[in-house]
Amino acid sequence: GAALLAPALAFNLGFDPTAAAHLRLRRYERTGAADSKGSRSVLSVPPFAKELQLEIVCSPAYSAQGGYDRILYKHFETPRLVQEGDILCVPTFGYAEFLEVNGDKFLRWPELYFKVRKVLGTVEGEHSDGYLVDTQNTSLYMVGSTNSAVPSAPAYNSHEFWSSLSPAGLSDVVKQLCDALRPYLNSRSGALSGAGSVLLSGPSGSGKLMAVRAVCSSLNLHLFKVDCVSLCSDTSGATEEKVQMAFSQARQYRPCVLLLKDIEVLGRDRDRLGEDARVIAALRQLLLDRDPALSHPVLVIGTTCTPRDVPTDVQTAFLHEVKIEAPSEEQRKSMLGMLTVSLPLGKEVSLSKLARRTAGFVLGDFCALLSHSSQAACARIQALSFPGGLSEEVERDFCTAGFPVLEEDFAVALDQLHDAHSQAVGAPKIPSVSWQDVGGLQEVKKEILDTIQLPLEHPELLSLGLCRSGLLLYGPPGTGKTLLAKAVATTCTMTFLSVKGPELINMYVGQSEENVRNVFARARAAAPCIIFFDELDSLAPSRGWSGDSGGVMDR
Repeated sequence: GAALLAPALAFNLGFDPTAAAHLRLRRYERTGAADSKGSRSVLSVPPFAKELQLEIVCSPAYSAQGGYDRILYKHFETPRLVQEGDILCVPTFGYAEFLEVNGDKFLRWPELYFKVRKVLGTVEGEHSDGYLVDTQNTSLYMVGSTNSAVPSAPAYNSHEFWSSLSPAGLSDVVKQLCDALRPYLNSRSGALSGAGSVLLSGPSGSGKLMAVRAVCSSLNLHLFKVDCVSLCSDTSGATEEKVQMAFSQARQYRPCVLLLKDIEVLGRDRDRLGEDARVIAALRQLLLDRDPALSHPVLVIGTTCTPRDVPTDVQTAFLHEVKIEAPSEEQRKSMLGMLTVSLPLGKEVSLSKLARRTAGFVLGDFCALLSHSSQAACARIQALSFPGGLSEEVERDFCTAGFPVLEEDFAVALDQLHDAHSQAVGAPKIPSVSWQDVGGLQEVKKEILDTIQLPLEHPELLSLGLCRSGLLLYGPPGTGKTLLAKAVATTCTMTFLSVKGPELINMYVGQSEENVRNVFARARAAAPCIIFFDELDSLAPSRGWSGDSGGVMDR
């Protein structure tokens, strides 16, 4: 059969939270529990403990110096079975002091972790595999703090996606991170050089923090987050001191992951133009030095949206690099399925179609999509059923009852997001131009439809990867080249990037090539996308090698 265990129980039994395990059950028999006839038909009950000594586990989620007598008293009003060495998870839901001091929206009600240091039974010399502890029979003592791994506990009332150990669309990234960091947890020798460190890169909103949280839950580690912007100071010495202080704080919570957010801002001077050698040297030393005497390590993960902006000496100090790519269609579908598991959807809503229409979307975009579609559904219901508006009480009851999100709501949300995305990547606002607005040019229209629209509507036809890379429209001025491009963008509902050829040419060596690369990077971020190169002949004229006194055109 199968048994479902609470995270704390599985941790205390030594199970890996990411894998299934065999569990052997043994009947508990207390010494002297048999009756005069030798019968053991009555189940034995563990004895009550006379004294329980606890150590609070140091964690960045709460202060180890706080007073937790009231929480512990409430927790042990119900008898609890404990054993020496166990980690106890005490919930804090309902205690306002945690809501006030904890600004982490994922952990508004953190779990308190305590380690059982010693348990004394009521009978001196009695030994038991476990003891019951409650407020009536047991005296409780706090005897200090300790460092320990902790079980993964989902945040109170959190969505299944955010507490998952293998979130949809990010499972491969989580596995890569776990594989890179796990050897540093299991190795007690000096065979591994440097502290375990990973440079995690990916677009903004791609789920970097989400992946790191899943890694910490999988490896039973604490998470200590530091925004590198807060480490930057006016002088190199002050910045170096803040960096060293961040690593020193992380050691207080070991074993833990030190998350350095926006690592690219470290190692730059005040003007962000040059590199700060002093800060880079200090950061490299902290990343590459490993103290084998520490029983619990500090692992470092740096995140960045633009890896090329990270100073080379900082980038090479990280032993591993993991990149979060834009999710594939199948990954987008699994993301949508997991995010909408508790959202009532209309029967006509197809997650497969949504996945095809959301090419280039990342986790943050999907969260925005669901938010906008829910708002559109609410506005639609109000407009149809309550033209005069809703009272506060009726609106509250209406939201409690719930309402389905239809395909038209997703269409409205997608239009809003596509407009915002086009504006963010610099795509101009294209007027609505249909094929009927383009007179004649029937043969050109057919070629364009076969090249652009057909792959969008029937991707299975291009499973072998045989497709045109683009079209070259040429002709005298005024023949409708730009109008055709606008009609394609409008009809195919694609992002339209209009680029003037002369604007990409720059006098500095290498800058023109960088401008061309940036255009295609913007297009990939806004996929599906059409790049319209206007006046292409000025960008790539027919000239001989180095005919432009520098070879910029050939490059």
